[in-house]
Amino acid sequence: MSQITIADVSVGDTLPVMEKAATEAQLFLYSAASHNPHRIHYDREYAGVEGHADLLVHGPLQGSWLTQFLTDWAGPGGRLLNVNWQNRASAYPNEVVTFHGTVTAVDPDNGIVDLDVEERSPDGRVIMPGTARVSLPGGAA
Repeated sequence: MSQITIADVSVGDTLPVMEKAATEAQLFLYSAASHNPHRIHYDREYAGVEGHADLLVHGPLQGSWLTQFLTDWAGPGGRLLNVNWQNRASAYPNEVVTFHGTVTAVDPDNGIVDLDVEERSPDGRVIMPGTARVSLPGGAA
C-alpha cells in the first residue's frame, strides 16, 4: 500500500471510488456480531411486513465501510481524526454501493485534510452524505 502525504493533496481532489455490496450472509453475521436482532436485516418476509422493498443493510455497517474508505485512502501513516455521516436512504443486499470523497480543505502545516464524503446507491442517489477530517504525514508540525 502506498502512502499519500499532505503534499500530494489539493482542494478539489477526488478520492478513488470504493465499491461494496453486502451479501445476505454478511447481513446475518453482522446482526449476530452487533447483537442486533431486528429482522429487517435478515428476514426478507418480515422486512416486507414493515414496508421495506427488501432486506436492509445496517447503517453501522455502511458507516464501517465509510471508515474503511477513508483509512484506506489515508494509508498506514494517516489517521482518521473525525467522521460524521447521516443515513438518509436504504441500501439493499447484493446491490453495489459506491463511496466517493472530495477534498474541501488542506492545512499543510498541520497535515490536516477535510473532506466531503458520500455513499451512493446503484442509480447514483446519495444515500449517506458525510464529512471527515484526516491527518496525513508530511506536515510541518
